[in-house]
Amino acid sequence: MLLAGISRAIITPPLGMTMLGYAGREGAAAGVDMDLTATLLVLRDDSTTIAILSADLALVGGQLFLDSRATIASALETAPDHVLINYNHTHCGPALKTYFYDTDRALSAMRDRYEQSFVETCGILAAEAAGNLRRARVGTAAGEARIGINRREADTDGSIFLGENPNGPVDHEVRVIRVDDLEGRPIAVAFAHGCHTVTMGPKCLAYSPDYPGPARRIIESHAGCPSLFLQANGGNVNPITGIGGNIDDSGNKNRLGGILGGEVVKVLGGIHTESERGPRVFFGMLSKAAMYPRVPLRSEPKPRIEAREVEIELPLYPFPSLPESRELERRYAEELQRHIQQGTRGALLNVGHVFHRWARNLVTAVESGRKPSVTGRIQALRIGDLAITSFPGETFAEAGMEVKRRSPFSHTAFLGYSNGAVSYVPTREAYPADGWSVNGRYGIPDMHFKDYGLPTALLPGCSEAIVERSVSLLGEMWSS
Repeated sequence: MLLAGISRAIITPPLGMTMLGYAGREGAAAGVDMDLTATLLVLRDDSTTIAILSADLALVGGQLFLDSRATIASALETAPDHVLINYNHTHCGPALKTYFYDTDRALSAMRDRYEQSFVETCGILAAEAAGNLRRARVGTAAGEARIGINRREADTDGSIFLGENPNGPVDHEVRVIRVDDLEGRPIAVAFAHGCHTVTMGPKCLAYSPDYPGPARRIIESHAGCPSLFLQANGGNVNPITGIGGNIDDSGNKNRLGGILGGEVVKVLGGIHTESERGPRVFFGMLSKAAMYPRVPLRSEPKPRIEAREVEIELPLYPFPSLPESRELERRYAEELQRHIQQGTRGALLNVGHVFHRWARNLVTAVESGRKPSVTGRIQALRIGDLAITSFPGETFAEAGMEVKRRSPFSHTAFLGYSNGAVSYVPTREAYPADGWSVNGRYGIPDMHFKDYGLPTALLPGCSEAIVERSVSLLGEMWSS
């Protein structure tokens, strides 16, 4: 017997917090375009409970992720690796620990309070979802929404910058998961798609979930239940409308949200959980006619619920020598101090803070003898013939399409931006021809591993290794 429960909370931070997503943004949040929300879907069968949390946040890693996941798992009396936390990656959400551009103590205190509140909210959501569990059935299908374009454009000298590449890979698929009660009435709708949430650009100082917000409104108006947006593989995909360049780009946000939400509604209409196609029936009008009426299910589906998680160690570029690392720290400390003395604001100051913090971390890593690698989690959830896999990074469209192509399951979703935040995970072909350099300043965020606090970049081949391990994990789950 399958049970399902859903809950939602508003997680809009107080005004005055700095926002994450654009190094060039100047100022703190001064308004609310749309409330940020967190929505939790809980599924339980006779032996297993899994939970999927969708949060309107950009990046959540470190202790905050661990605490949030543990809180949900404890409230549901399940294992932490049975909880999937996905972030929609909105660039109009709060800057949280690790991912910020300031050294202001008051802002640090605001982050501490907000993060504590978020963890508490996770516990409340879990308790509410568990309290409204009811018998359910799950159906899934896929559609297509062409709201994204590959953003790795080649310059005249062959270098890559943040632009538009119409010939680059994009995964236009929208995976739709419909959770109904036994009468076929929707309890929850989850939908996954990969595209950066940046229609509200760096001039916007208002909190916003970006295009998933209006998409959810359309879906919920039609279905009459909460919906969850799951960010897939948008690491190299931007909206077709581009990054917002105005103070208010809600027009493009609503336009893309309408396309995405409308496609989900269309796909929902073709998912039947309460009936199946019956035998042909003949009836008479002016001539002989036949139809295939839908009839009640002949047997109750018993979808298997399962969760698995494995760690994968990803190699980093070799660290520079200690003298070279200390020279980088000295250089970036001087650069930051110069900006402060000159009263610099905006992008240059923000980037100055990021590079200085990164150089300090690099020196610490070299001095401590740290191994040049980083660990990430690959998670797989099974709901009948649907598999959902995830990785804590900004994965590229090619990675998601390859996992889905090779999956043994009838239906598969592969999500990035889940269960922490390791780094961008470019494909092998996306690296500069001469490799990544600690001295480089690149025109594409794919190479900005400094933002994630890594001492050096992931070595080429990490994306492919994640794909291989994900496919292997799916195979193990299928065979079991």
